[in-house]
Amino acid sequence: MVATTPTASQPKVSILIPTHKRPDYLPLALRSARTQTYENLEIIISDNSGDDSSRASIDDQLRADPRVQYHVQNGGGAWQNWLNAMSHASGVYVNFLMDDDLFHPKKVERMVHYFEAYPTVGLVTSFRQLIDAAGNELPPIKGTRQLFENDSVVLGQSMGEFILKNGMNLIGEPTTAMFRRADIGAGFGRFCGRQYEIMTDLSTWMELMHGRHCVYISEPLSYFRLHGGQDQRKKSTALKSNMEWLQLLIDGHKHGRYIVDPTEFRTMLAQKLGALLPFVTANHEEIREGDYDVEEMLGQIRFALHQLLQS
Repeated sequence: MVATTPTASQPKVSILIPTHKRPDYLPLALRSARTQTYENLEIIISDNSGDDSSRASIDDQLRADPRVQYHVQNGGGAWQNWLNAMSHASGVYVNFLMDDDLFHPKKVERMVHYFEAYPTVGLVTSFRQLIDAAGNELPPIKGTRQLFENDSVVLGQSMGEFILKNGMNLIGEPTTAMFRRADIGAGFGRFCGRQYEIMTDLSTWMELMHGRHCVYISEPLSYFRLHGGQDQRKKSTALKSNMEWLQLLIDGHKHGRYIVDPTEFRTMLAQKLGALLPFVTANHEEIREGDYDVEEMLGQIRFALHQLLQS
């Protein structure tokens, strides 16, 4: 694709691709960003692979498209790689693209339309299509089923409550949603002033929806790839995720967001603890011997139990 000159009326969109040793998938992700029907784009790649494999896999695309920026992040891990990508963004709107996922060609165009049409919207998301390692479409799982048959503008309060009650990230992974850069600044993964480690996407979505609207587009505008190398499948990630679901509920209630009724809050707190504690007891040896902050975990569970049992 040869980049065309964007129209002056189009707000710039930053597509951010943090990558780490994915020379097989990265070229596909980048091509899906470059072939968007929306023209006023900057595509920012931040690479912390520590070698030249990722760069070599996209070298032809880097030479062909001046909209693509390539930056190396030396050290600091995955989180610093994300922040490095964000630090180079200059667009009005931002959409992450994970290096193993794909965009539908009209994703950016469709989402910008809703932002421009509805100023009260805090984020725009869509149905996301699951694909396997080879790119074949997979049937939806419980957390990725289509929420609405038609495009819908939803109160952020209603969507946030629905997410917490169902215990699923119904907005989607970072690839799925678009947001305004000005609404989060240089940060990502914060809710009620707390930085989240695992649920960086959902904590951001909950922050962005507070006091605003959310748009859900019913057609699949992103493709989320499931494969064996993903961190979501590890027990350590599952445990930390369970802890952060608990924290998300507590933080929201403390700051008067989403689940504010005390009785409803305690009911949901009991549900979260009911899911968390069996997981902890079933994996106690791994937790005791693994890389976990046990004291912090115990403190959080004690606090949750105190909130549940106090009169």
